[in-house]
Amino acid sequence: MNGEQTIPELEERIVFLTMERRAAMEALEVALDISSFTASLTGIESVEEILRESAVKIRALLPFEALAFFLADEDDDMALAPAYADPPEKMHVIEQEKKPLIDDRTVAWALRRKKPVIVATQDRSGRIFLHALASASRVLGLFIGILGKEEEAQQTPSYPDFLSIVLSATSGVIGTNMLLRKINLLNLALQEKVHFLEKSKEELSLYRNNLEREVTARTKELARRNEDLRREIVERKRMESEIRYRAWHDALTGLANRELFHSRLLEAVAKGEPIAVFFMDLDGFKNINDTLGHDSGDSLLQEAARRIAREMGEENTVARMGGDEFTVIISFPTSRELLAECAERLLHGISEPISLEGASVSITASIGISRFPEDGATTQDLMKCADVAMYKAKERGKNRYCFWSDIRGK
Repeated sequence: MNGEQTIPELEERIVFLTMERRAAMEALEVALDISSFTASLTGIESVEEILRESAVKIRALLPFEALAFFLADEDDDMALAPAYADPPEKMHVIEQEKKPLIDDRTVAWALRRKKPVIVATQDRSGRIFLHALASASRVLGLFIGILGKEEEAQQTPSYPDFLSIVLSATSGVIGTNMLLRKINLLNLALQEKVHFLEKSKEELSLYRNNLEREVTARTKELARRNEDLRREIVERKRMESEIRYRAWHDALTGLANRELFHSRLLEAVAKGEPIAVFFMDLDGFKNINDTLGHDSGDSLLQEAARRIAREMGEENTVARMGGDEFTVIISFPTSRELLAECAERLLHGISEPISLEGASVSITASIGISRFPEDGATTQDLMKCADVAMYKAKERGKNRYCFWSDIRGK
C-alpha cells in the first residue's frame, strides 16, 4: 500500500473515531443526567406530579407525539386507569391505540415482561412504545408513548435502555409513595385509637363507683383495642423496616446495593484501616441471558450472588452494582497471598455448574483487586483501580483475577 492510499484511509478512520467519541460523550451526558433523576423526585408527594416530572424527562430523551401513564388497581394489576397524559387532549388517541393491544394480549405481555415492547400503530404510520411500571413486588401500571416517523428518525440505539431507567426510577418513587401513604393511614388510625383510649379511661374514672358492669365491659373493650393497637404498631415497625431495607439492598439478589456499598467503603476508608476491593463481572452472562431468557438470567444472578456471599462470609460486604457486576469489601486483609487465595476460592465457587431450565450451565468471572492504602486514598481511586484491573483480567483470558499493583505503570 503506497502513501497516497494510506493517508485518505487514516483520515476516514479519524473522522469515524471522532463521530464515535461524540456519540459516546452524548450518551454519557444523558446517563449522568438520568442518574440524578431519582433524587429530583424525592419529596414529591403527589403521584400526578411524579408522573409530570417523569414525562418531562422522557420527552428530553425522545420527542414522543403523545404519551400517557396508566396505574393498576391494587387488587387487579390488569385493570389500568388513566393517570396522566401529555398532551392531555391526546389521551383519547392513546386509549384508541391501547384497546386492540389489550385485546391481542400485547399489554399483558408488556406488563409481565417489564421490558420495552415496541409495536406499530393501527394505521402503520408510527410506532407505539410500551413499558411496565413495576416495583420489585408488583406491577404498578403502564407507560404508552406514540412515535411518529420524524421521532423514529431521531432514535438512538440505546434509547430503550435510557427510557427503562427513567421508568424504573418513576416506579420506585411511586411504590415508595404508596407505601408511605399506607403508613400515614396507619398513623391516623393509631391517633384515633389513642384518643379513644384516653376518652375511655376518663369515662371509667367517672363511673367506677356505681357502674361496675359498665366498667367490666369497657375494660374488655379496652383490652381488645390495646391488642389492636399493639398489632398495628408491630405492622408499622415492620413496614418502616421494609422501607429501610429496600433503600439499601438490591431487589433481585438481596445483597447490598450500590448506595450501601459506597457508604460502607467510605466508612472503611475514613477509619484508615487496611481493606481490599474486589470488582467482578460474570463472563458470558449476556449470551446466557439472551439464549435462555431474562428469567433464567435473573436466576443465574441470584445463584451467583448466593455463592459470592457464601465464599466471602458475613464479615465482608458483598454488593451488586447492577447488571452482572458485583463488588466486595474485604476487611483487614493480612497479605496479598491471602487475597489471592480468597479470589481463587471465589472463582472456583462461581464456576461450579448451575441448573437452569433443566440444563447444566457453567459461568466464570473476572476479578479486579485494589488495596487501601497502597492503590488509592479515596473510594473513587479504589473503585477505578479495581475496575481497570478487572478488565485487564478479561483481556488475559477471563476466569482469573488481577491486582491493580501488577498493571500499574504499564
